Amino acid sequence: MKQFRFSLGFLILSSLSFLLVLTWILLSVISFRTAEKDILQQKGEEARLLLSSFVTLLPPSLADTPKSPAAVFAQRLAREQEFIGILVVGKDGAPLFELGEPAGGERWVREALAGGDGAVFVAEERGRLCSYTPVVRNGTVVGAARLLISLAGEKRLLSQSRHLFLAYFVLDFILLLAVGSFLLSRFIVTPIRRLLAATERLRAGDFTHRAVVPGGREIAELAESFNAMVEELRTSREDAERYVASLERANRELQVAREETIRSEKMASVGLLAAGTAHEVGTPLAAIMGYAALLRDELAGHPEAEDYLRRIIQDAERIDRIVRDLLDFARPAASAAEEIDVAPLIVSTMEMLSRQGLFKRIEVSVDLPPGLPRPAVDPHQLQQVLINLIINARDAMPDGGRLAIQAREGMFTPLPDLPSLSAPPPAVGGRRRGDFGAAFRTPFATGGAETRCVRIEVADTGSGISPENLGRVFDPFFTTKEPGQGTGLGLAISARLVDSFGGRITVESAPGAGSRFMVWLPVPPEREPRGEEGDD
Repeated sequence: MKQFRFSLGFLILSSLSFLLVLTWILLSVISFRTAEKDILQQKGEEARLLLSSFVTLLPPSLADTPKSPAAVFAQRLAREQEFIGILVVGKDGAPLFELGEPAGGERWVREALAGGDGAVFVAEERGRLCSYTPVVRNGTVVGAARLLISLAGEKRLLSQSRHLFLAYFVLDFILLLAVGSFLLSRFIVTPIRRLLAATERLRAGDFTHRAVVPGGREIAELAESFNAMVEELRTSREDAERYVASLERANRELQVAREETIRSEKMASVGLLAAGTAHEVGTPLAAIMGYAALLRDELAGHPEAEDYLRRIIQDAERIDRIVRDLLDFARPAASAAEEIDVAPLIVSTMEMLSRQGLFKRIEVSVDLPPGLPRPAVDPHQLQQVLINLIINARDAMPDGGRLAIQAREGMFTPLPDLPSLSAPPPAVGGRRRGDFGAAFRTPFATGGAETRCVRIEVADTGSGISPENLGRVFDPFFTTKEPGQGTGLGLAISARLVDSFGGRITVESAPGAGSRFMVWLPVPPEREPRGEEGDD
């Protein structure tokens, strides 16, 4: 599970808030303590002055204080809201005059009598200020006076100051957070997010994107370093791709050379085998067939013996065909090429095979448009190619199916009447590996130009060809038929004959979706109609 982490903006703002609160606490403590000290000092000085003024108005005999101007001054002080009480005592400490709160705290008065010093004392717990001073006459302490003043007003003033300071702090805190958040987002968070987005695009394989971010010098340097890294990665990737492409090209060339070498060795082996077979098997086989024919004539009227001889002759003829196929494949006879109309040849081939009953339970369709170009081929050899393809299509549909034959000019066009051939997508194979890759774009490229062709297609709805066998269907002696049903030379001979025409043969197939074989026959340029020059 991905570890939870706070965002950078939250962490910075939280740290900034903590620092602001800590700063406010420190400033408030210092400010309030200083202000409180100043106020108390000012209030104490005020109390001392008031008490000094009162003492100055005292009569020579402190016992006359209630009738003196000092009493009047005390009455005026009593009308003030902050006044608590005033006390005058004699030398013996006995109260001679008091106004306001009853006497108390005589200890401080006795100290003033004993020491002859005045002072200001603040009673924090009771919220009052006490000022006391001795009364001196002719250098002798004759009594003492004490003044009590309430500090409620000052406490209230300090409380209002605290509230006002807190309000200012909250407002300042909000403004600082807002401005700090904006500046943080503009100069730090937004550039980092853009760099993160650029990193995601880089991880997705986009090496063209460049990070352009605002911010300070460090952020700009980070963006420049990132862009330099992306450029180096792009260059490294292109170098790696070029290197891989060169390796793949070298492997393909090596594979093609290897296959051509194997093919040449196969052809040489087949040629030696065919020559030896024709010499060693042909002569005794001809003798067997001749003696079997003579014996069949002599044993006319013996049905059982005639049946045996007939089977001997059929199997011997089959051996003879295999030998001839080997010879045809190893050393095909020179073709007598002529420009022919392929449509009548296809029709006559179909009629010949139909008379032999090859299309039982098979629906056959032939699509041959008029005006097809005339390729230069050997008609007998082309008919042999068509027979091999049609018989293979018939064998692929033992339980019946559909056989479609069509001829077209130009580029590849899928058969519209065989939708089953399009799902699943068919695999493609050709006479050689490089042939089918360009067959549907430029069937035969000569000097970079396209060549007009007649394409003959033979398609079936049979079992199809597996992908692992598709590349081997044109190899000699390769067959998927049961033993005794085929030699594996039909498609190899057909491919060899089409090659001799200067054409190509390709195949499309998918298991369970049927197969489509295509024969591409070039049309001589000098025979192209004038009105069709430049056509594909």
